Amino acid sequence: MPMILIKGSYLIKGFEPDGDTIRFLPDDPTLWSKVPGGVKVRDGGASLRLDGIDALETHYQGVGPEFAHQPLDLGAHAARNVLLAWLGFTDVQRGGDEKVTSATPETVSGYILASGADKFGRCVAFVGRGTPDPDAASGTSVMVTVPMVHQTANHELLSRGLVYPTFFSNLPEELRVDMAATARQARATKAPDSVWANDVTHTGAVIEDLGSLTDQLVILPKLFRSLADYLRLFGPSLDAFPAFLAGKDDEYFFSDPRFTTKGLQHVVDVIGNTVKLRPAIEDIVFLEK
Repeated sequence: MPMILIKGSYLIKGFEPDGDTIRFLPDDPTLWSKVPGGVKVRDGGASLRLDGIDALETHYQGVGPEFAHQPLDLGAHAARNVLLAWLGFTDVQRGGDEKVTSATPETVSGYILASGADKFGRCVAFVGRGTPDPDAASGTSVMVTVPMVHQTANHELLSRGLVYPTFFSNLPEELRVDMAATARQARATKAPDSVWANDVTHTGAVIEDLGSLTDQLVILPKLFRSLADYLRLFGPSLDAFPAFLAGKDDEYFFSDPRFTTKGLQHVVDVIGNTVKLRPAIEDIVFLEK
């Protein structure tokens, strides 16, 4: 599937970038109209969701009046810091709300390979720095190859084990297969600063309360978001968590897109206060809603 190459600049001052989300301003903002799905644009720029990966949450709101986060010192801040440094930002200063107050330089040039927009209006993209190789005119539809993906921040974060693989149906199969292999290698390596060093998604997360999620347990962010919402709505008992998952709109397949399953309750085990995802996350492909 071709993607839209757009050249421009990353900017972080006044925003809350994390390990898989950052602000991008095209040199020509009219090119947003070429991205399928309807990108939500403000002042010419838009929020990007890095394709194929999911970083630990640093400021998730969901149903709560206040933001929740995953363990900040066990990977949430590491992914964000590496993304910004890889792009070229230094001396990044933040307020207590995770918002960037200053950075050097204020903007960094780069490019994105955009496949579409998600339901929140974020542009789903591969994120590159400098000039793409091979180069093409901004706004051009290009066929993205595995070597091109290896030049992006998406691959950098995934190969270092700083983020989880999380695949949606818009991601071409060739790229998905390569990213899955990259994720498996990172999980096998279990670098000390990686999410895999402390991950309990597949071994079982023992959840006492919301604090278990925010301060202690490293789990797949997609599962964290559902658990955080459930706990804030219904309290510590997980008895109704499978029903809660059934009420969400997650639809996915494993190898054949013709055969989809609705609801993560089919692949998530809940035994007492322990939650475990059975299949490897890189084997699941979610339908983009």
